[in-house]
Amino acid sequence: MATVTPVVDTTIPGVPRVIWEEAATGDTLEPFLLSQQYGLSASIQVVGTFGGATAKLQVSNDGTNWADVQDLLGTAVSLTAAGYFELSVSGAYIRPAVSGGTGDDLDIIVVLRGAHGV
Repeated sequence: MATVTPVVDTTIPGVPRVIWEEAATGDTLEPFLLSQQYGLSASIQVVGTFGGATAKLQVSNDGTNWADVQDLLGTAVSLTAAGYFELSVSGAYIRPAVSGGTGDDLDIIVVLRGAHGV
């Protein structure tokens, strides 16, 4: 079990990506603080070997208490195979969560768009 820290990748000009690489069931996935230039809308892509795992995104306003992100209809968003979804995020922190897998190895890639053109 590892601790996976998000990395902000800026190799695409004007499109910062927050990436948790090689995440697996049982890992500690460190949160990412949404500063004023991040947030509002997000796209999430999960790729890799699922091995029966479920991946989801969580949000918190205090960095301690977490809730699963929901779509605009109130349905918790999760993936059990490689996929992509979009949503609105305005909490203070985000983090992915991975559970239920065996031999899973996932990359979670989040692109955040804010009111300041980021």
